[in-house]
Amino acid sequence: MYVVIAGLSEIGKNLAGLLVQEGNEVLVIDRDPTKCAEVADVSECMVIAGDASQKAILEEARVKNSHAFVAAAGDDSRNLMLCMVAKEVGAKTVISLVDAEEHEETFEQAGVTLQVNPQMVAAEYIFRLITQPYVKDYLSFERGEIFEIEIERGMRCIGRSISEIVPPDGVKVLVAQREGKYLDESSKIQPKDWLTLIVNRESAKKGTEFMNRWFTKG
Repeated sequence: MYVVIAGLSEIGKNLAGLLVQEGNEVLVIDRDPTKCAEVADVSECMVIAGDASQKAILEEARVKNSHAFVAAAGDDSRNLMLCMVAKEVGAKTVISLVDAEEHEETFEQAGVTLQVNPQMVAAEYIFRLITQPYVKDYLSFERGEIFEIEIERGMRCIGRSISEIVPPDGVKVLVAQREGKYLDESSKIQPKDWLTLIVNRESAKKGTEFMNRWFTKG
C-alpha cells in the first residue's frame, strides 16, 4: 500500500512509522527541512521537503496513485486546504485530522473521505480503559465499533463454549483465536483466548451490557 502523509506533526510521524513497520510504502511531505531530515535518518519513509498545498509537490509525490492521502498538519484550516488540493490532483481517499468539532461539516462538504479528531480518539480510548478494562483494542467507525478482548482468569465466560455466549441483535463475535489458531463455536473459552466483536451503533448499549456480562470478573 502506498500512502502520502502531509505534515510531520507528532501524529503524522507516528502514523508514518506504523505504516512503514507493516511493510507499506510511505512518503511524507513537510515544509520544515529539519523535520524531513530527521525522519529520513531514522526511518525508511520517502521524504519531500516542500509545501504540500502546491500541486507540483503533490504531483511529484504521486498522490494520484496513492491508496490514501493523509493531512496531518498543525491546524484545521491548513489541513482543509491540503485535502482540497489533494482531491484536485486526483487523490482517491483523503483523510484528515480535525481538531475542532465545529469544522467537521466543512470537511465533509469538501469531500474528505474520513475525519479523525485526535482529542476525541484519546478521550474514547481512556473511557474504554476505565469502563471496559477487558477491551485491549478497538476500532471506531461510522456504523459501529470493533472490540478485541483478551480472556483472563476469573471472567464469567471461562468454561463456556462460544455458542453459549449468545450476543444480542446488532452484536456479533467475528473471530475467536487461541495461540493464533481459529476456534469454532463448540470450543470452550479459556484464559489467553482472544475474541473479536463487532457492535452496530444502534446496539451500543446492548453491546456494552453483553460484554459486561461475560467479560468482567467475579
